[in-house]
Amino acid sequence: MRRETETLEFKKTTTQLKEAVISVCAMLNKHEEGIVYFGIKDDGSVCGQEIGKKTTSDISHELRNNLKPIPNITIMTEEMDGKTVIKVEADGDDTPYSAYGRYYIRVDDADIFMDSKQLWKFFESKSKTYSKWEEEITNHNIYDVNEDLLIQYIRDANETGRLNYVYRNSREALSKLGLVNNEGFLNNAGYFLFGNDGPVLLKEVIYPTDERSSFTDLKQFKGNILECINEGMKYIQNNIHYESEIVGSRREETPEIPVEALREILINSFAHCHYQEGDYNEITITRSKVRIYNPGGILNNTKPTDFASGKVGSKIRNPLIATVLFKNGMIDAFGTGFDRAFRLCANRSIEYSYQNDEYGFTFIFNRKLNDKISDKKNDKIKNQVVAKKTDIDEMILKLLAKNPYTTIPKLAESIGKSTPTIKRHIDILVSEGELERVGSRKSGYWQVINLE
Repeated sequence: MRRETETLEFKKTTTQLKEAVISVCAMLNKHEEGIVYFGIKDDGSVCGQEIGKKTTSDISHELRNNLKPIPNITIMTEEMDGKTVIKVEADGDDTPYSAYGRYYIRVDDADIFMDSKQLWKFFESKSKTYSKWEEEITNHNIYDVNEDLLIQYIRDANETGRLNYVYRNSREALSKLGLVNNEGFLNNAGYFLFGNDGPVLLKEVIYPTDERSSFTDLKQFKGNILECINEGMKYIQNNIHYESEIVGSRREETPEIPVEALREILINSFAHCHYQEGDYNEITITRSKVRIYNPGGILNNTKPTDFASGKVGSKIRNPLIATVLFKNGMIDAFGTGFDRAFRLCANRSIEYSYQNDEYGFTFIFNRKLNDKISDKKNDKIKNQVVAKKTDIDEMILKLLAKNPYTTIPKLAESIGKSTPTIKRHIDILVSEGELERVGSRKSGYWQVINLE
């Protein structure tokens, strides 16, 4: 009697194709090989698989598009008990593999979602990582973390479904993430992720021309990794151009560069940064470009296009930091961020370039320059004179006046906009004196200053 094992999976038909891809992923992560048959029931009896003109090509397409990195795949038909079945063989050692942006491992004949410790072990085993640096214990303890940020992180990680933990205290939470020792002292990863005294330096600068001979704004921001990511996104979004369009009774704003693409590259720059004293990440905005730089460069001279195509898996410089960012959804499947950024840029006809060397990695977005796109800062000044607040602004203020304790994700859900969009509008409302935050992020509330 045939039976399923840790390297063998049966599927009745190709209607279970997605489940089959997950099984291949789990088997590769456990044994670096696996076989899936279509046309065999769970009990091992052969029922056969109908085969059309595109059956095998559809299987290949599903595997190659949703299994990252792409392993060696062989698809063939076989005769069993007088019936035709399809056999899919896969092998590869570029673990960990992901299916549909998630990581699985095989246990007996089941595909189990991989927890953070299992995932980190895969990246720790990768050659040329700085995992030893991440694990080094610092002089900073649990009282040196931004607890409000840690609480919000746990909430976000639970919402992604990648963490199942109810926050009780900072020590327990940090221990669950592998960021603190038994004595309550943070390792480097924990300190750089959640430290409250600015362990990471981010430089932000704006030049009015491409010559960069003189700047119009220069800022040095010190924070932890999560704070620097939030600061960097806010800085870019507040200083790029937006195309405004009236849709019905609402004004819609479209950024000149897809925000999701900018976010992918910015998060990547902190996940793969070489954290060494004196080094810093940098965001540079000129008339025609947005430049994001991080020290360290991509390991092994791997090209971003290799990650995007799935030819290779992610080469992780900081596996523990990357795993923490994965848990709260900042990173999806490792090694796929470039692919998403490239696709988003292609959809909007945004040109880009990059440079990887021993000094660091630089990604450059070319800005769109045309008459339809206006400068956001100038647009805001005009709006103060001749226009009222946008519909989104009005809705935010009304909802917060009704319930001052409403969170930004709840606002985004109620209004039907993305969380970054709501954050950007709130930042503007705060800067214009329309809204004020009273108390801490954990226990504070919003106060509406002026509601017409």
